[in-house]
Amino acid sequence: MGLLDNLLNAFLKATDPRPRYTESRCLLYKNSVGGCDRCYQACPKGAVRLEGWRVELDEVLCTGCGLCTGVCPGLALEYPLGAIQEALIRGKGQLRCSKAEGKGEEVLCLGRLTPGLLAEAGSRFGRVILARGDCARCPIGGPAVPEHLEGMAEEVRRYFPVAVEVVEGELPGEKVGRRELFQALLGSAKRTAADLVPELPLPQGPEEEKGLPAELRLRRLAASRAEAVAWPGIRVEEGCTLCPVCTNVCPTGAVYRVREGEEYVLRLRVEACTGCGACVESCPPQVIRLEAAPKEALGGERELFRGKPPWYDL
Repeated sequence: MGLLDNLLNAFLKATDPRPRYTESRCLLYKNSVGGCDRCYQACPKGAVRLEGWRVELDEVLCTGCGLCTGVCPGLALEYPLGAIQEALIRGKGQLRCSKAEGKGEEVLCLGRLTPGLLAEAGSRFGRVILARGDCARCPIGGPAVPEHLEGMAEEVRRYFPVAVEVVEGELPGEKVGRRELFQALLGSAKRTAADLVPELPLPQGPEEEKGLPAELRLRRLAASRAEAVAWPGIRVEEGCTLCPVCTNVCPTGAVYRVREGEEYVLRLRVEACTGCGACVESCPPQVIRLEAAPKEALGGERELFRGKPPWYDL
C-alpha cells in the first residue's frame, strides 16, 4: 500500500462520524438477560443496527450527534473526550453546539456531552451553561437533544452537584461584533482542521492503568472534588451461588470472582461500576440489588459475597 493510500485511509478514519464501538463492553454482546437496545432507540437517523449480537453503525446515516454514547450503559460507544473537555475548560464551563449563533467554544452537537464531561466541568466552574440551536430543525441531533440533556443533567448529580443550564441561542455575554464574528469563524475553521487529526487521549493516571474508560475517569475526577457522591454500586444478598454469570455480563469488569482455598469471593471495583444493571437482570437466583456507593468507597473494592459454592467439587 502506497503513501497516498495510507493518507487516504487515515483521512477517512479521522472524518468518520461514527463513535468508537468496543464490543467487549456491549451488553448485547455480553448476552445480558433482556439484552439492550438503548442506542437503537436513541439514534434519530436510524444509523444503528443490532445484528449478530453486536452493534453496527451505518457510516452514511450517522451524523455524529453522539446521542447513542450518552445512553450506552456499558460505555461501549464513545467519542474521544479530551478535546471536548478542553473546550469546556477554555469556555469556563460554557459550550455551544455548532448550530447556535454567537461566540464561544463549540462542539458539533450537545448530544456528545456525557455525565463525566459535565461533572468534571461543573467541579471546576460550579455550573455548566450550554447553548443550543433550533434542535427541532437540526439535521444533526434533532428534537430529542433537549430531553437527552435533561437526562444527562440528572445523572451528573451522582458525581458532583452541578447546575446545568441549557439556553436556546447565544451563550450569555457580550453581543458578537464583526471582529468577534471573524474570530469565531476562524476558530471554527481551526476546530474543523483539528477534527481531521486523531484526538489525543486524556492524561494517564492510576485509573488509566486500571483500564477505566475515559468517561469513568472523568466521573472519578469530578467525584474526588465533591463532598459526597452517590456512585452506582451493587450489593449481593444471601442465596448467591457464586456462579460466574454476573462477572461474565459486567461490561467494565467491575464485578469479578476469585478463589481462596475452598471458598470463592465475589468482589466489586466500585469506580468501574456504571450501574448498568446487567448483573441484576442476569443473576440466576436474583439476589443482586443496585445500591449507591459513598465517596469513601471509590478507589477501593467491596467484598460482595464469600463462601463455598454448592457446586464446588472437592
